[in-house]
Amino acid sequence: MAFLNEYMFWNDFHFDGLTLAYLTTGFAMTLLAVWNGSSIFRGRRQWSLFVCTVMLFGVGYGLAVFSGDWKTLLLGWEIMGAASFLLIILHRDFSGGIPAKAFFIYRMGDTGLLLAMWASLHPWRHDTTIISLLLLATASLQASQLPFSSWLPQALENTTTASAVLLTTLTMQMGAFLLLRTYPYWEHQLSVRILMALLGLVAAAMAAGFARVQSSVKRRVAYVSMAHNGLIFIEVAAGFKSLALIHIAANAFLGAYRLLVQPSVVVSGAGARTISNRKTWEDRLPKKLKYTIYMLDTREWGLYARFSRYLRS
Repeated sequence: MAFLNEYMFWNDFHFDGLTLAYLTTGFAMTLLAVWNGSSIFRGRRQWSLFVCTVMLFGVGYGLAVFSGDWKTLLLGWEIMGAASFLLIILHRDFSGGIPAKAFFIYRMGDTGLLLAMWASLHPWRHDTTIISLLLLATASLQASQLPFSSWLPQALENTTTASAVLLTTLTMQMGAFLLLRTYPYWEHQLSVRILMALLGLVAAAMAAGFARVQSSVKRRVAYVSMAHNGLIFIEVAAGFKSLALIHIAANAFLGAYRLLVQPSVVVSGAGARTISNRKTWEDRLPKKLKYTIYMLDTREWGLYARFSRYLRS
């Protein structure tokens, strides 16, 4: 059975405005990543491995973007996921190690996609609510949305800038792509759209708070991208597909810029704005409440710690 064939696809590969937008953004981000990677890896043994990994990532990304059925989408999704993990572990000179839980959380999204594929072949495949919820769960995991929001900051913290550009601007944006590609399938399900908007709203609000307390530039960029993806989820749920595409491209270029500029420029710029600004809404809160919010944001409201205990059990 073709992937959502009765709703939107006629061939194994599909090309439309959504495909063109993602291809354009993907091509630009890949060029930026290779340009930055050349300054990091050229002359070292990792350079050829980096180029091959980026090419593998591009193949998976292209298959997913052009996919017109379940098999093609799943193949591209798996190739891109494997390449993303290779990008995370490519730089082996780090001291903190690679958190296995970050990779596990990211790869859980594949389970939702496989279940959605299986459900589409099940006798009760006409109950589109179940498939829509599975697709939403897959998109949320891919876009590093709550409550599985820690894989992206953990991954960026332990990888190079070149790899971080691809992970932030392309890998996590595939969650929004999945929602946009399957839009005709769930657009008439009000409950799914409300749930999608609520998840996006909560994620945007909490990720914005997490970003304000980060001392690492990469982690700050990761949380800012998560907040923007939450807003994109709201836009998709509201039916503003063109606005969502513009937002996706703008978020990708903004994330790449923040990763590629000197960290000192980002930090000094943020500090200058803080000094010049007047009191924020946080300054008007009672001191005890303000400190409580700060501590909760610093600990990410305990979400990652709770999930880590669940994985250990």
